[in-house]
Amino acid sequence: MFRSYAHFSVNHPFMHKANLLIVLGIFAISCYQLLANENIEYAAGFILVMLPVFIFAKSSDYKRKYLGSDK
Repeated sequence: MFRSYAHFSVNHPFMHKANLLIVLGIFAISCYQLLANENIEYAAGFILVMLPVFIFAKSSDYKRKYLGSDK
């Protein structure tokens, strides 16, 4: 899964950036809602963000090691 997303991010950089912005947006909204409303149910955004961040990190590592990305 990490290898396929690494290839996807190289082949479709704008879609990858859109994915990053969506995940960042969910994280930011969850943080704001959690701080403003002080309701623990908004912490679900943190759980929702954990999996994509893990995938992005592993894919970036694969891309740096094996795909020779110079960006």
